[in-house]
Amino acid sequence: MKTKFSVLLVTIMLIIFMGTASALPVGVLEFPAVGNEGHVVFNRAKHTELGIKCMDCHGKIFMSIPDAKEAFESNGHLTQFKMDDMFAGKYCGACHNGTKAFAASKDKPENCEKCHQK
Repeated sequence: MKTKFSVLLVTIMLIIFMGTASALPVGVLEFPAVGNEGHVVFNRAKHTELGIKCMDCHGKIFMSIPDAKEAFESNGHLTQFKMDDMFAGKYCGACHNGTKAFAASKDKPENCEKCHQK
């Protein structure tokens, strides 16, 4: 766990010093399904095409986890990343609130499949 956290910390530091999002490879991240909602697909290209920089999320939003070391499992996935947190405006929900981007909301089930793939 200490080694993976150290690697994560070094990676974050490198991102901070590299500057722009265009310096990093753009790809698709897939997160395993929890329950029957389907796995989550995050497409970096869609976000960077909109002008979103790496540090917009990694610096301001995802690093706000109270104890980052405890938030990551040994496989690197967030253990504290819950839909209720998103609905409350945390993590992806900070932008996916219906104002900046489509809402991640219990009231908008039609938006679920934009991230969750069956």
